[in-house]
Amino acid sequence: MLRRLLVLLVASGALAASAGIGLLAADWPFLHRLWQLPADVAEWRDSVHTPAATVDGGGAAFFPVAAADERTLDDAALAQAVAWAEADGTVALLVLHRGKVQLERYWQGYTRDTLYPLASLSGALLGLVYGCAVEDGRIPSLDTAIEHWLAEWHGEPRGAITLRQLLSNVSGLEAPALDSWAGRLGKGGRLRFGTEFERAALSFDLAHEPGTHFAPSAVDAQLLGVVLERATGERYADFVARSLWQPIGAGVARFNLDRRGGMAAVYDGMQAAPGDLLRVGALLATHGVAAGRALLPSGWIGELMRGSVPNPHHGLGVRDLGDRGLMLAGDGRAIWAWPDDQLVIVRLGRAGPGWDAGALPRLLRR
Repeated sequence: MLRRLLVLLVASGALAASAGIGLLAADWPFLHRLWQLPADVAEWRDSVHTPAATVDGGGAAFFPVAAADERTLDDAALAQAVAWAEADGTVALLVLHRGKVQLERYWQGYTRDTLYPLASLSGALLGLVYGCAVEDGRIPSLDTAIEHWLAEWHGEPRGAITLRQLLSNVSGLEAPALDSWAGRLGKGGRLRFGTEFERAALSFDLAHEPGTHFAPSAVDAQLLGVVLERATGERYADFVARSLWQPIGAGVARFNLDRRGGMAAVYDGMQAAPGDLLRVGALLATHGVAAGRALLPSGWIGELMRGSVPNPHHGLGVRDLGDRGLMLAGDGRAIWAWPDDQLVIVRLGRAGPGWDAGALPRLLRR
């Protein structure tokens, strides 16, 4: 009897050890990423390697550079902007006015074509991406409930969330904190650092009634990526390349993936060059027209700036500046655009202590 019990214990231990090793092997990429996380989680892609997909927009001719006697912005204001940027850890600062480059400066070895991790500015581009999808006829309306594409949520409260609510960050879905190991090992961590973004996004529950609470979150962005892939039959990166990147004449961009051949990290996984972000800003300044072609539906700039009840100043991934301008921003990266003035500012760099998103507009809008 004792011998049988001993055999049973040894077998059980071996089975448990085997299961543990199998689980560790299956989750190793996720756990390895967690182990490598820096103190500043917003900048984790600088130090943690993940698979990536590269797209190429073709790289059309860049904007003409205004000669000294052609500048339409005050030289003193431009000099002040450069001084502010140098003091604030900026790596790229570009200013476009009336179709001509007024200022273009780089630091820390960056150039017009150097890829830079956009962090959460990646998700702020979704309003433009969905504008392209609406113009393409791939998305019928932003007020369509997401259960139209997410059969997993059909007939339940989560399925009634609309695309507009996801884009406006008022979905009501939970937003788990990532400031502890418990949080990083849970669904929030798996959404940001895991190997199955779609599965992780679909695991989130409602914390509030949709449309009642504003909270920027990675899950809203990732679900928008899931819906877009199902609506178009294209991978997210491929759709962005075809519908936005190529028409504006941008160059190479890169999208971090959850696993090799997997899904793009929609919220914070895009890398793009400073010059191409200026092209994105120019698309805003021209009301969605690039090379004579309308990429966005008529009136889409106003749609982007349309706020929600919980946050009237935050539209579809953009912030209404209150002076007929809009800003796409995240973690110190920012694109400001004033379509009426045909003015665009791009700043890339981390958000240091006391980061002031209004400093450059105040200097250059005077």
